[in-house]
Amino acid sequence: MHEFDLIRQIDSFAADHDDVKVGIGDDAAVTSSNAYKDMISCVDTICEGIHFKRSTLHLSDIGYKALAVNLSDIAAMGGTPRYYLVSLGIPAEWDQEEILEIYRGMNDLAKRYGVILIGGDTVSAQNGLMISVTVLGEIETNRSLLRNSARVGDIVFASGTLGASRGGLDLLLSQGLTAHRTEEEKALVIVHQRPDPQVTLGELLKESGFRIALNDISDGLSSEIWELAEASNVCICLEEEKIPISADAIKLFGKQSAYEYALNGGEDFQLVGTVAKTHWPTIQSTAKEKGIRLSAIGSVEHEGDSQVFMQKNGERTRIKRTGYRHG
Repeated sequence: MHEFDLIRQIDSFAADHDDVKVGIGDDAAVTSSNAYKDMISCVDTICEGIHFKRSTLHLSDIGYKALAVNLSDIAAMGGTPRYYLVSLGIPAEWDQEEILEIYRGMNDLAKRYGVILIGGDTVSAQNGLMISVTVLGEIETNRSLLRNSARVGDIVFASGTLGASRGGLDLLLSQGLTAHRTEEEKALVIVHQRPDPQVTLGELLKESGFRIALNDISDGLSSEIWELAEASNVCICLEEEKIPISADAIKLFGKQSAYEYALNGGEDFQLVGTVAKTHWPTIQSTAKEKGIRLSAIGSVEHEGDSQVFMQKNGERTRIKRTGYRHG
């Protein structure tokens, strides 16, 4: 059983309602709040031994990352995060001070974006710590940036660089948490332990007023670009030489491994999207003014056939959807 297959089955239980503008199938749900604002809601759960290990993350990093995952979903909708709730399943071997250190990590990130903790729940668990975070955000009415907005002729873009998080994870798994590291190694490790959700960029893209399809890169570029293609029912072609691969990952692991990390490694928490070709120069330059790197990595070719291809040296191959999958 795979996560995406299960979600498709669960979607059959979701009832239509006038207040629900976006339900299951995007980065977050969007519901009517008032005449001027929509509410954005998302929830992510991470489990010890599956999504995190104490051998690769400090306790505060676990909390920081649990919240970052959700803020990234809000960013992918163009929204502003406002509040969060935390539910924990706590095994007997975890003590109170360890749990509080996890909350300190969440608070480090929450303060940065002005997100307020408003509640949650704690229960006992038998095997491994479980953390479930719900974030509530807001956006102007009908301004959410959705995966189904890609159109023929659009430029496909990605923010930042990709592959660093998986490179950092490989270093942590091979070297341990407290190893002495080079500057390049430290840079990769920090991306994995404390990813930077692209909230500012999401808001910037929303403020442009342009039609933009958007997704966050949590499971790897290959998986996320497929989600855009399927939601918009379009064919997308990427250009391999334009993928913004982490220079540190290339230096430490080689170009081919770094490329695989970018495509399939996951947890970079950058944004990938599409925008009309005429609007691309504007959003790229506006992002640059804010210190944010945006790279054109491909184009939307035609509609009616959800496919994703990679072009290299004039030849193209179909991209397999092989990013990180849960289950």
